[in-house]
Amino acid sequence: MNHPIRKILSLLFILFFTNTLAEGSVRDSLQEKIDKVAMRRLGHEFLKCIGDYESRVLPIEKIGEQYKIVFEREFAIDPDDLISTIDEIIIKDALPTNNYLVEVEQCNTKEIIHSFVIGKFNRSSLIPCSGRILPKNCHHILITIFDTQHLYMQPSYPSSSTSSFPFLSLLLAAVMISVIILFFYFRKKPQKEVDHIITIGTSCFDKKNQTLSYQNQSSELSTKEAELLLLLYANLNDTVKRETLLNSIWGDEGDYVGRTLDVFISKLRKKLAADRSIKIVNIRAVGYKLVV
Repeated sequence: MNHPIRKILSLLFILFFTNTLAEGSVRDSLQEKIDKVAMRRLGHEFLKCIGDYESRVLPIEKIGEQYKIVFEREFAIDPDDLISTIDEIIIKDALPTNNYLVEVEQCNTKEIIHSFVIGKFNRSSLIPCSGRILPKNCHHILITIFDTQHLYMQPSYPSSSTSSFPFLSLLLAAVMISVIILFFYFRKKPQKEVDHIITIGTSCFDKKNQTLSYQNQSSELSTKEAELLLLLYANLNDTVKRETLLNSIWGDEGDYVGRTLDVFISKLRKKLAADRSIKIVNIRAVGYKLVV
C-alpha cells in the first residue's frame, strides 16, 4: 500500500474513533439528564403513592452512578410502596438497565436504614424487610444504577496477543452488523404512542382530548387554551414573555391579539381555579408564569 493511501486511511481511522468517543460523551451526558428526569418522576410518583400531593421533590443529585432523591418534607416509608413505584417508573421510562440498588438514608445521621436490590435474577431474595414500615422522618432515597455484571461475576478466560485481536475484530464486526440490522428494523417499526396525560399540580391535562381534570371535575379547553397551557407548562415556574406567547400561538397580529392573550389567560385561570396548587402569575410588563 503506497504512502498517500496509508495516510488517508490512518486519518479516516483517527476521525472515526475521535467521533465515536465524542458521540459516546454526548450520549452519556444525555442519558444522565434522562436518568435525572426519571428519578424526579420516581420521587413525584412515590409522594403521590403515600398521599402527598403538595410537597416538592428537590433537585436530583448525582455522585458517580448514584442518584439522590431529596424531599421537602418528612414522611413514613412502606418499602412495598417504594418497590411498586420504582417498578412502574422503570417500565414507563425505559431506563437503560433493570438492575438497581435502592437505599433509604436518614438525612441527619446519613445512616442507611433500609436497602434492597431490583435486578433480573433472584429478585425475591434481594428485597428484605417487605411490609415493615419505616417511621416518619427525613429520608433520602438513593438509587445506584449498575449493569448485570456488577452483581454477578462473569467467568474470566486467559487471553493472548495472538487471539485477542481477531476476537475483537470479529466482535466489532458483529456489533456493527447488529447495529445496522436494528437501525433498519426500528426505522420501519411504527413508533409507540406518546403518553398524552400531563400532571400539573393536582390536576391532569389530557393533550390529546384537550381536557383539564381536577378531582371529579373536568373542563374542555379550546385549541388556543391548550397551546397556551402547554407553553406555560414547558416553562414551569419561569416567566414566559408576552412576545413569546404571541408569536408561538398566534403569530404577530398586532394589538388585537395582545388583548386576546389576556382574555385567554383569564379563561385558563378560571378553569384552574379549583386547584389551589396552580397559579398563573402576571409579571407586569413582561409576561406570565405558571407556578405550581
